[in-house]
Amino acid sequence: MKADINVTPLVDIVLVLLIIFIVITPAVNNAVRLPLAKHSVKPEHEPGVKHLSLMLPAARDLQSGKVTGPGRVMVDDVNAKDKSGAPMTFSLADEASRKQLRAFIAKSVKDQIDKRVFVKADADLPFKYVGELFQVCREGGASEASIVTNEDKRGL
Repeated sequence: MKADINVTPLVDIVLVLLIIFIVITPAVNNAVRLPLAKHSVKPEHEPGVKHLSLMLPAARDLQSGKVTGPGRVMVDDVNAKDKSGAPMTFSLADEASRKQLRAFIAKSVKDQIDKRVFVKADADLPFKYVGELFQVCREGGASEASIVTNEDKRGL
């Protein structure tokens, strides 16, 4: 008498499972788009805030409304004014403005225990621009930079 195990049913089940996984995998691997914050471009924080918060809106084409790149980085504080009394803004495209932003971040986080910088970015802005701002924050002495998101109150 021969006592061999019949592996044919096992191979059939494995092949069926393999086909199922091959068919399902492309549907599961679709990229998930994580939305960023929806916010106003008006500073919201009151004076005396214990952390630095920056806003990065998207620059848009006026006719088509499509994102053309990052707008000017703004400080989310109603008292953050430059020498002329205008709200403080910095450009990521200009190296001199980046240097000013790094100096401002260094001055802002110097005496803080928590050296985090919070970033509010426009939801339609490609993440590479947010990554550039994160890099400038680290170069300015921030221990870390975090994205701040708001609840989308428009409804789905």
